[in-house]
Amino acid sequence: MAGGRMSALSLPIDGAASSEFRAFRGRTPLFTVSAGRVLVTLTLPERLNSSDVEFARGLAEQAAAYAVEVERLYRSGRSSSGRSSSGRSSGKRRAA
Repeated sequence: MAGGRMSALSLPIDGAASSEFRAFRGRTPLFTVSAGRVLVTLTLPERLNSSDVEFARGLAEQAAAYAVEVERLYRSGRSSSGRSSSGRSSGKRRAA
């Protein structure tokens, strides 16, 4: 989005958060993320074009990368704040 204002939304995710994909026969699909009292639904125009396909594939790739990183942090015993499950900081910082 060039030259305009951009809105930003940060959703803290916890054990009650959810995501859902819904397909329909006569219309485009929906993808919903729910966290706390916030529900975000991704919608598409009824007439799709190649940029809609590119967006969906990019979303899937980024979601897969996110899942891999969350699993890696979970297995290492670190939280998203860089602290170990014992509450002590690991001392390592990772570039974004």
